[in-house]
Amino acid sequence: MSIDLVKHCALWIVFSFFYLSGLEMALVLSIDGQQDPNLVTTLVYTFLFNLLVGHLISKYEKLSPLLSAIIISLCGVFGFGYYFSETLSGYSAELIAGLLVSLPFATYTVLQIKQWQAEKLD
Repeated sequence: MSIDLVKHCALWIVFSFFYLSGLEMALVLSIDGQQDPNLVTTLVYTFLFNLLVGHLISKYEKLSPLLSAIIISLCGVFGFGYYFSETLSGYSAELIAGLLVSLPFATYTVLQIKQWQAEKLD
């Protein structure tokens, strides 16, 4: 295992704590902004937040943006949000599962859009 990957993984774990902080705020705003909150709308609104985070990951992470999104999502949502601090423990299992896959999917979407734009310019 390369030392660069270990350094990046350590950084991703630290960033996952800050990701959770932003995700909690997006989640609260998403739920409070709905007259009758439901799972799908909440996931759509938080997916928009994750598109922004995915853009930042793909912009600054050159080693492996998709792997970093997976680690940040797992450590942020499950590690810090559900296991250590229990800040997300009051939400449904479906919402937690949706939040877990949302950041990697958003990062993949951003990477595909950037690749499509690069091919379009060529």
